[in-house]
Amino acid sequence: MAAIVNVKWKAQPRLSAIHAAYVVATSERCSDSKTESMLAPAVTDINRRLLSASLDMGVFWRRLILEAADDRDDQAACEIALAAAGCSELQLDSTSSIVLNRIRDCRTVMTQRFPKLAEQLELRGRPLIERFEAYGPGLLRAVADFVWDKSPPKDWWPTRLDGMLVQPVLGGDGGTDPDNSRFWIEAMLTDADPAVPEVLRVVYLITDAAIARHTRGVSGERSTSLPWSLAVVPIVLTVAAELELVRREPLPVEAACRLWRVGDLTTSRVLADWWSDYLLSRSPLPVALKSLDRMLAEHRPLIPLKDV
Repeated sequence: MAAIVNVKWKAQPRLSAIHAAYVVATSERCSDSKTESMLAPAVTDINRRLLSASLDMGVFWRRLILEAADDRDDQAACEIALAAAGCSELQLDSTSSIVLNRIRDCRTVMTQRFPKLAEQLELRGRPLIERFEAYGPGLLRAVADFVWDKSPPKDWWPTRLDGMLVQPVLGGDGGTDPDNSRFWIEAMLTDADPAVPEVLRVVYLITDAAIARHTRGVSGERSTSLPWSLAVVPIVLTVAAELELVRREPLPVEAACRLWRVGDLTTSRVLADWWSDYLLSRSPLPVALKSLDRMLAEHRPLIPLKDV
């Protein structure tokens, strides 16, 4: 089956170092305890500096990984990420100098830990690439037909995407940069959970990137607040069930949300309930998404006034 999205796969040892630091900095779990312990001193120091400067830690790490994916040099990437996190011009020089040194420490750690990382990533990524080449085109066509009721526009999918392979440190992870037509994914040799094959993570990432391209406004932000990124999860799983890649009853929505880091446990349960209702009603997807948004709002915890 001919590909409808041309994915150019690349081993990314440089991005791997930033991704590993990002995971250690922001995740509660890490599947590679040795790498985590080696990176922890530098990452902890970065987080401490961010907190002491009252900067948004989450924004910093998310922007840093985007800049690293763009293959920007570390100094420029640090400065851009710090500015995005709220660092003032007066703080920037001193803070970026310290953070840059710690980022370089992280790179040294990854070089010591994986001296032949580029070659290893190419080998590790081969099974995932082969599986995507076998199942990806059919899954993507089915997803587009589902979203667009069998009438997807010709420009729905990006004509080309860079698939960036990084060293696994979370036991399965990925992210997208739709503005620059790329995604990154941990090069897992085996499925993190047999109930949700890793090839479906690739389909999810590509679909989410396509939706982001078509729903962003002039500012680059998504022009709709509808929870498309959530809805993509059961859509991908439903078309995968047609190929017997996942079980149909019950659809593993909670497991996929956990593996793909989409929402929390409450969100995934609301999503599963919403999908069951949607399959019965088959209302137009944009209308159904408004219903999902209302359901999510009803289950969001109230924020105490003192925390606002």
